[in-house]
Amino acid sequence: MKKILLSLVVVAMIVASAVNAYAQEIVKGKVVDASTKEALPGASVLLKGTKKSVSTGLDGSFSISATSPGTLVISYIGYIQKEIEFSGAINLGNIQIEPNATSMQEVTVTGNVAIDRKTPVAFSTVKAVDIESKGVNREFPELLKSTPSVYTTKAGGAFGDSRIVIRGFSQENIAVMVNGVPVNDMENQRVYWSNWAGLTDVTSSMQVQRGLGASKLSVSSVGGTINIVTKPTEMTAGGSVSANMGNDDFMKYTVSYSSGKLPSGLALTVLGSLNQGDGYVQGTQYRGWNWFASLGYEINSKHLLTFTATGAPQWHNQRSFSLPYQTYYGNPNDPSVIARGSKYNDSWGYLNGEEFNAKKNFYHKPVFNLNHYWNISDKLELNSIAYYSIGRGGGTAASGRINNTTYERLPRTEDGLINWDDISKWNSGTAVNGFGAQTANTPIASGTYQGQYQLSTSGNNSGISRISSMNEHNWYGLISNLGYRINDKFNLSAGIDYRGYKGLHYQRVEDFIGGDVFFETKDANENPKYILNGDKKSTVGYDNPGYVQQYGGQASLEYTYGSWDIFVAGAANNTSYQREDKFLASDDENRKTPKYNYFAYTAKGGANYRIDEKHNVFANIGYFTRAPFYNAIFAANSNLPNKINKDLENEKVFGTELGYSFRSRVFSANVNLYRTMWSDKTISGSSYVEQGVRYRDLTVGAKQLSQGLEIDMATTPIRKLELTGMFSLGNFEYKDNAQALKINDDTNTPTSDFKTVYIKGLKVGDVAHVTYALGASYEVVKNVRVRADLNSFDKLYARYLYEQRTAVESAGTQPWQLPSYTLVDAGVSYRFNLYKTPITLRFNVDNIFDEKYIAESYTDTKFDPTDATDFEIGKGGSGKRNTVFPGWGRTWNLGLKVNF
Repeated sequence: MKKILLSLVVVAMIVASAVNAYAQEIVKGKVVDASTKEALPGASVLLKGTKKSVSTGLDGSFSISATSPGTLVISYIGYIQKEIEFSGAINLGNIQIEPNATSMQEVTVTGNVAIDRKTPVAFSTVKAVDIESKGVNREFPELLKSTPSVYTTKAGGAFGDSRIVIRGFSQENIAVMVNGVPVNDMENQRVYWSNWAGLTDVTSSMQVQRGLGASKLSVSSVGGTINIVTKPTEMTAGGSVSANMGNDDFMKYTVSYSSGKLPSGLALTVLGSLNQGDGYVQGTQYRGWNWFASLGYEINSKHLLTFTATGAPQWHNQRSFSLPYQTYYGNPNDPSVIARGSKYNDSWGYLNGEEFNAKKNFYHKPVFNLNHYWNISDKLELNSIAYYSIGRGGGTAASGRINNTTYERLPRTEDGLINWDDISKWNSGTAVNGFGAQTANTPIASGTYQGQYQLSTSGNNSGISRISSMNEHNWYGLISNLGYRINDKFNLSAGIDYRGYKGLHYQRVEDFIGGDVFFETKDANENPKYILNGDKKSTVGYDNPGYVQQYGGQASLEYTYGSWDIFVAGAANNTSYQREDKFLASDDENRKTPKYNYFAYTAKGGANYRIDEKHNVFANIGYFTRAPFYNAIFAANSNLPNKINKDLENEKVFGTELGYSFRSRVFSANVNLYRTMWSDKTISGSSYVEQGVRYRDLTVGAKQLSQGLEIDMATTPIRKLELTGMFSLGNFEYKDNAQALKINDDTNTPTSDFKTVYIKGLKVGDVAHVTYALGASYEVVKNVRVRADLNSFDKLYARYLYEQRTAVESAGTQPWQLPSYTLVDAGVSYRFNLYKTPITLRFNVDNIFDEKYIAESYTDTKFDPTDATDFEIGKGGSGKRNTVFPGWGRTWNLGLKVNF
C-alpha cells in the first residue's frame, strides 16, 4: 500500500511539473493592417493545434488563455494568414498582417490613406470583404451611403449613372483617386461611374476622407476625397470564378487568375468580367465588361515596379430626364392621368423589334499606371506614378422635329412608349397617321442626293435623328513624392503633380432612323454640308477640342512625438485652359484661343493627440484656392474674346474641423464638428427640358456654407454580433447671390448673358441635410452570416433651376422639402469548403420593404391647396407640378464564388 501511495505522489509531482512547464498563460495583442496600421476588428485568433479561438474587438485587440509555449494563427478575410509564436504571458503588441498578396503590393503615392488615431482628418474605410458582399450590383457611391454626411442616389436609375454628395458638396467637388491617380474630368471635375463600374471586382479597400483630407496632391478637394486602392499583384498562384444573377435579367460573370511569383521575380494578376441586364428602369438595357491586369517585378531590395492596366467598356440606355410625379403614380384628383409606375421611362420604345432609346451612353476609358518604389536609404524613399488614359465615347440624344413637334410629344403607343418605327417611316418618306401632313420631309430635288430623304439639324421639321455628343480625351500625368525621415520625430515630404489633357468635343449622327441624308447648316468650313447615312466620321453641331495643363508641387512636414502627431502642408499649382474651334472658325487666326492661366495654392495643418489607449482628439484647418472650371471660362462656346470669361475669380475655400474618437474592445465611436466656407463657387447644372428643348444652367460666383455634426459608432455586445450606427446633421446654404447662364444643351450655346440669381439664404438642393443609419451583422452558425442595414434621409431639398431664380420676388423662397424616407437592406452569406476548395454563396435584397420614395426632384414648385387638381405627397409635399426621379423598389441578387 505504501508503494502505491508513493507511486501516486511521484506521478502527481511529474504531472504538476508538466503542467507548470505548459502553464495556461494570458496572451494579448492587436491585429492591424500592415500598410494603413488600421485596426482589424473581427479577425480570428486561433491557438494552433486546438479548436480554441477568439475574435479581435473593435480596436483590433484580443486576449486569449493559451498553453505556453505555443503558436497563434491570425486570419482575416482578404488578408494573408500569419502565425505568431509565443512563450509565457506576453503582450504581442501590434501584429501586422498583409493584404492577400505578399511584399509586392501596389505602389501608391504615400500619404493618400489616412491612419486611425494618427491622421487628423475624418474618414471612413470600406474593406474588401464589405465591397465583395455588398457590391455585386451596386456602384461605388452606393457603398458609402451609410457613411456620415454622404447622400447617394441612382439618379435616373440607369447603369453607372449614380452620384454622390459629401457634406453638401456635389460630385465634381469630391476628388476621386484610383491607386493615387486623380480621375475627375479635368474640364468639369465630374466622375462618370459607368466608366469605373468594373473596379468593384478589383478593389481591396476604399476610403472616403471628408473635408480637407490627407491626399498629397497639388490641388485640394472641397467636399472630400475618395481613395480606391486596387488589389495588389498576388504572390500566390491561384484564382477565382464567380457567377451572379438578379432582378431584371441581371447577370454577372467574373474570372481571375494569378501566376504567383515566378523565378524571374515577375508576378501577374489578371481579371475579366461581364455585366449585363435589362435594367430596373424601363428601356435601360446595358452591357459592361471589365478587364484588369497587374504585373509586378521586384528588381532588388531597393526597387520595385508594378504596372496596372484596367478598363470598363460599356454601353447603357438611360433615363436622363425627370417626369412629373403624377406620371409615375397617377393623380387621385384626375382619373384621366395614367399611372405608369416608378420604372417608367419616356425616351424609349422599339425600332425593328429591338429596344431603342433616345438616350444612350457608350464609353471606354482604359487607364495605364506605371508605379515605381525606390528605397534610396533607410531615411529616404521615392514613390512615383506615371499614368496615361484614353477615353473614347459619348452620349446620344434625339435631334430634329416632325411638323414642329419633338419626339417626346409625338403620338405614343398605349404603353406610353415612343413609336420609333413610325418615326423611321416618316424619315424615309412614308406618311404616318397622327404626325401631320407629309410635306416637310420630301426628297431632295437636285444635286448629288436627288431623290433621297433628308433629315436636318435640331429645331427644323424634316425628320428626327439620334445625335452623339462625343466627349473624348487623351490624358497623361506624373505624380512623384520624395519622403525623408529627418529623425525619429520629423518626416519631410515633397512632390510634384503634373497633368496634361486634351478633350475632344464634337457631335456626329449616330443613327439616321430610316433617313438618307443629314443636312448641316452651321459648319463655317463646309456650308451647306450633306452627310450620308452611315457616315459616323463627319461632325455636326460643333467640334471644339479643349486643352488643360496643370502642374504644381506640394510639401509637408510631420512631427511625431509621444502622443502627438502634427502636420503642416502647402501646395501651389498653375492651371492653363485653351480652346480650339474646328467647326465654326473660318480661319486659322481665330481657331485657337490664347492660354488662360490660373494660379492657386493650398495651406493646411492639423494635430492629433492620443489622450490614452481609448481616447483621441484631433483638429485641422485649411485655406486653399482653385481655378474655375474650363466650362465656366468658355461658357458661351465661342472663341471671341468678348465671349470668354477669362476674368473669373479663383474659387476660395476655408475649412476647420474638430474630432474625437473612442476605442475599446467592444465599442468604438467618432464625433466630428466641421465648418467649410466656399466662395466664388462654380455650379454646373444637369440637363432639363423646357417645351421640348434641352437646357442646362451654369452658375458662377456662388458662396456656400457647409457646417455640421457627424457621429458614427460600432459595438460587439456579444461574440459574433456586430452593431453599427451613424448620425449626421448638416446645414448647407448659400450666403450670397450669384450669376447664372442658361445654355441650350443641344447647340451648346447660351440663350442670354449672365443674370443675377437670388439664392442668398437658400438651402442647397439635391442633398439630405440629415441622415442616420443602423447596421447589424451576426454569425448565426459557423460560416453563416446574416446582415441588415437601415438608412434614413431627412431634410432633403429639391434641386432648383438657378435660371428661374432671376426674379427679385424669388429671393428667400426656400426650395421644396421632399418627404423623408427610410430603406432597409439585408443579406446572408455562407462559406464552406468542397474538396478543400473554398466556396461562398451570397443572397442580398435591397429595399426589402419596397419603400416608394423620391430620390431627387429637379423642380421645387410648392403644394398649392387652392388648386383642386394638385395633391400632396407624404407630409406637406408637392404634387403633380414637380418633375422627379423615383427611387428603386425591391431588388435582389444571388451569387456563387469559387476560389482555386
